[in-house]
Amino acid sequence: MGKFEKKVVIVTGASSGIGEATAIDFAKQGAKLVITGRNKERLTAAAKKCKAAGAEVYEFIGDLADFKNLEKMIKESVKKYGGIDILINNAGFGDMKPIEHMDVETYDKLFQSNVRAPVFLCKYALPYLKKSKGCIVNVSSCAALGAMPNSVPYSMTKAALDHFTRGFSSECAPFGVRVNSINPAVVMTRFADNLGVSDEMKQKALQAFKVKQPLGFITSEQISEGILFLCASEMTTGVSLPIDGGLLHSTGMPADPK
Repeated sequence: MGKFEKKVVIVTGASSGIGEATAIDFAKQGAKLVITGRNKERLTAAAKKCKAAGAEVYEFIGDLADFKNLEKMIKESVKKYGGIDILINNAGFGDMKPIEHMDVETYDKLFQSNVRAPVFLCKYALPYLKKSKGCIVNVSSCAALGAMPNSVPYSMTKAALDHFTRGFSSECAPFGVRVNSINPAVVMTRFADNLGVSDEMKQKALQAFKVKQPLGFITSEQISEGILFLCASEMTTGVSLPIDGGLLHSTGMPADPK
């Protein structure tokens, strides 16, 4: 069926957007899937799409910001399929506040979801990835590569994730395990809705990015193509791959839309 036939693939945050598109693309390639999400209804809907593409799918419902769910999810995946070939750390949390309005609870949730969760999922998955000589892709952001006002802590988490990717790739290379990250610019997903951004603010932000992102807005499917490329590229490790519609090479990250 494809390069990933019978590979065991974990995709976190797969109930919508990039995670869902990635899970479906792996399903079309014959992978066996573990998909995670907090919303049971949306995750089950995503699972149905993967099954329609011919994949065997295991659903894990839970918030990966809750530390006890991390090792639990890896153990359940191995119990279901006997091993792990690919880990896609896509689940994440965002918030758009200036630093002067940032509260410690939101700050901690950002780092728990965007840094701690992928780091420890990598730790718990690594023994199985060593056996399969598998790979990891961490879904980062162009926010890690340029300054974005009103989302500084979020940008910090993604910069930390990129640096973790580089360092961890060096630790894993002797075992034949590859670790990369992918850095999307603005993708048309539910992410802004999940942040509670008003429609007016969202439209202003989109207009600002429309000028700065000359190739246009990116689809989840286009990010999924990049993720599968990194998984298939057997001599690529430790890279942060921007899929940015030209954002980073236009005139920089957009200013705060007023």
